[in-house]
Amino acid sequence: MSLLTATGVSYQRKQQLLLNNVQLELQAGELLGLIGPNGAGKSTLLKILAGLQKPTRGSIQFQTRALHQFSPQERSQKLAWLAQGGTIHWPLTVERLVALGRLPHLAAWQSATSHDQAAIDQAIQQTGIEHLRQRDATTLSGGERTRVLLARALASEPTVLLADEPIAALDPGYQLQTLELLRTFAQGERACIVVLHELSLAARYCDRLYLLKSGCIVDQGSIAKVLSTENLRNVYHIECEMGCTSIPWVIPSRYIAHK
Repeated sequence: MSLLTATGVSYQRKQQLLLNNVQLELQAGELLGLIGPNGAGKSTLLKILAGLQKPTRGSIQFQTRALHQFSPQERSQKLAWLAQGGTIHWPLTVERLVALGRLPHLAAWQSATSHDQAAIDQAIQQTGIEHLRQRDATTLSGGERTRVLLARALASEPTVLLADEPIAALDPGYQLQTLELLRTFAQGERACIVVLHELSLAARYCDRLYLLKSGCIVDQGSIAKVLSTENLRNVYHIECEMGCTSIPWVIPSRYIAHK
């Protein structure tokens, strides 16, 4: 079942074309990876898929309905957004910050229900931040902050989770924990799109990849198809050693200068 579809999406800021005629489809049960070099348009595309920016041309559809037809509250119930390097502006406790993920499901001035509290507790447990519950969220390290904001997104119980470089500030152990969590989330009727730079982790955890360069989709499909020697040379200007024993791995071995 198709959950989220981008059709002919382009985005222009001033005179710069940041996305050009992007086609993308996310299926239920999928963990889909967006990869590509810096400035390729990955974050811009993710914001448009989340309904946070309007495309200059093209459309986004959630299931059978155009995304722009959803109210902000309806959209927030279906889609959760995890920003790259998210900031925390208010000195809330971690638990209260995670609880903000339940706001799309509450009417004005409605108190949290037992179900809301259960969703909050589960998100805190899943992300391994139980020991941070009563911490002032503004005092967290970058890695702790990322995990807390992921917990807030999970607490909203979305159908689709959109995560922009969620492991960038994390140590290797928490990188694996986070991707395992996203992999577990993307099952059944739910799905996730994640922006990644670590090619080995993209190969290990994602079902399919979309490779972007200069605002265009260069290739999409299976791991083996997208992470081809030709694509890696043309897009990243690198040569890689690749293999698969118990898990797939991709190690850049040489930079190829631009011609």
